[in-house]
Amino acid sequence: MPRVSSGSASNGLRRFEYDDSSLDALRSTVTPDRLSTYLAHAAGDEVQAFRLYVRNAALASAFLGPLQAVEITLRNVFHRLLSQAHGSTWYDSLTLAAAQRRVVVNARRTLRQQGKAETPSRIVAECGFSFWVALSARRYDAMLWRSTLHRAFAPTPSRKAAFGQLDRLRTLRNRIAHHEPILFRNLHADYDRIARLLEMMSPETARWMRHHSRVPSTLATPAAQTTQF
Repeated sequence: MPRVSSGSASNGLRRFEYDDSSLDALRSTVTPDRLSTYLAHAAGDEVQAFRLYVRNAALASAFLGPLQAVEITLRNVFHRLLSQAHGSTWYDSLTLAAAQRRVVVNARRTLRQQGKAETPSRIVAECGFSFWVALSARRYDAMLWRSTLHRAFAPTPSRKAAFGQLDRLRTLRNRIAHHEPILFRNLHADYDRIARLLEMMSPETARWMRHHSRVPSTLATPAAQTTQF
């Protein structure tokens, strides 16, 4: 098979040359099952499928920073509000659902295994994005949202709207964490969602995130010109 270049050299990076040898090696590591989605979108063109794979990785990498910003902001704002209302160990004094209680139990177990003190700041840092998103779910409408957590956002959305937007970002984050395809989503809408939620919680953090974000430039780069993960 003749060599096929992938990517543009305009940014100083060497183009990757696809040939029979490289494609054989990539098939054995990426595996047909994982590549199948990309092949379908590339109409069976294997080289184009690998270009899409690289683009997906580049987009996933670019989204990590903005997703981190919204997750940490949500965690810290929720923790601050709940601490003000119920004390710094609110996760013990409130009657959380079983799924959220397990997260707290596991956080404590992790800290003990690491030989670290079980301080509130360390416990909440061990609670993942799904935990914080769940606190805006319907089961917590009266206990948490209407009494406290609605103040995390300005202007205040409905609880249902806030949960829906956060849960979409949770899905995006999980797909990235499990190396699943994301480039076939409406990523422009996902990025707008991140920016809008950050703006509602902390306008300055939103401005900071936008300044450093690689998402707009990565979205604007065609798959054939994407040269790095």
